[in-house]
Amino acid sequence: MDYLMYYGMTHNPFDKSVKTVIKTIDHQELTFRLNYLVQTLGLGIVTGRPGTGKTIILRDFVGQLDQNQYRVNYLPLSTVSVSDFYSQLAISLGIEPAYRKAQKFRQIQERIAEMHDIERVTPILIIDEAQYLNGAIFDELMLITNFEMDAEKKCVIILVGLPALAQRIQRAQFEAFRQRLTINYQVIGMENKEAVQYVNDKFKAAGVLSPVINEEALKTIIKQAGESIRRLDLIITQCLILGANKQQRIIDNEIVFEANTELALF
Repeated sequence: MDYLMYYGMTHNPFDKSVKTVIKTIDHQELTFRLNYLVQTLGLGIVTGRPGTGKTIILRDFVGQLDQNQYRVNYLPLSTVSVSDFYSQLAISLGIEPAYRKAQKFRQIQERIAEMHDIERVTPILIIDEAQYLNGAIFDELMLITNFEMDAEKKCVIILVGLPALAQRIQRAQFEAFRQRLTINYQVIGMENKEAVQYVNDKFKAAGVLSPVINEEALKTIIKQAGESIRRLDLIITQCLILGANKQQRIIDNEIVFEANTELALF
């Protein structure tokens, strides 16, 4: 049975492809800091456990930026050498990378300066899974953002990763890098009240105004999900599928436990 039709939903609001964004505390706090980072330019770090929503918040923030003023470049591959990192960065900026590292560095700095000074576009470089970065790359990032003897800033670099990234840069060898940071924010995830509001708002966005999950079952789902939005979405989706198959209008704890078992998340 089609669970969307059964529960009168226009779509599955808990699917990761859905663009509806719920303004959680993390969303508000991180967005404020990202706006400040973009205004002042420089280096920023965003960390959080898997599924806590950091990517959703960043994607929403990027979507709100004026494309005539900002050029966002996303680099997902972090387990590379310094030279390979430069090649990846150069290609993302529309440059054919040179052979030698020093030449690549010069190419990148010149391209960033050209975008900022001539094209009047600020490059924003988002480096994902940054907890895996080669330690030497942190030094290179400081050099890349050093213009006019460190008197000017011409780009934004955001490192995104797991909490291990924030722990890693606490080491003495990264002190200079830490001093260059403009923001360093850890996404925590939703608290219980936020999670309840999140679920209710998501159902409303799909056209469902009456309760689909009873109070006890919702408490169980939130507890099982921990602070992970991703897990919360997965569990609810599985509950809806099972509930429709059983022709049960209200999701209860029995269905929640069965959903958890099938997902094998816990």
